[in-house]
Amino acid sequence: MIADEDTRQAVVELVALTYRAMSTPGSDVATLFGAADIAIAGSGQGELWTGPEEVVGAATVVSSWGLQWTPERTTVWRRGEVAWAQILGTVHVVRDDTDEVVPYWTTGVFGLGDDGWHWLYWGGSEPQEHAKV
Repeated sequence: MIADEDTRQAVVELVALTYRAMSTPGSDVATLFGAADIAIAGSGQGELWTGPEEVVGAATVVSSWGLQWTPERTTVWRRGEVAWAQILGTVHVVRDDTDEVVPYWTTGVFGLGDDGWHWLYWGGSEPQEHAKV
């Protein structure tokens, strides 16, 4: 079921806050990824982290790269105290030999706590023009 407007707005704001933090070296990603049972699957092989210690460590490293994360369209669903979102966006990657905007899609799962919505899972992907699977 598509989320009610309050849930949709809260999750969209959390996603925007998270993408800003991921774009800002030195940001406080621990407040975003501190859930005891959080997990992340990034878009690269071996990018699997569980628990706040691993996830915050990985997010701190990624945010230090100065990439520009942009959510462009977020759709939110909700059932009880769990919401999930399809986040279609981009990451602007600038390195010595690269300056490109890469499509990046995130599946987010969120849990409702006493103080609002929190990330429980981030599944990232870089969609390919010619997928292998």
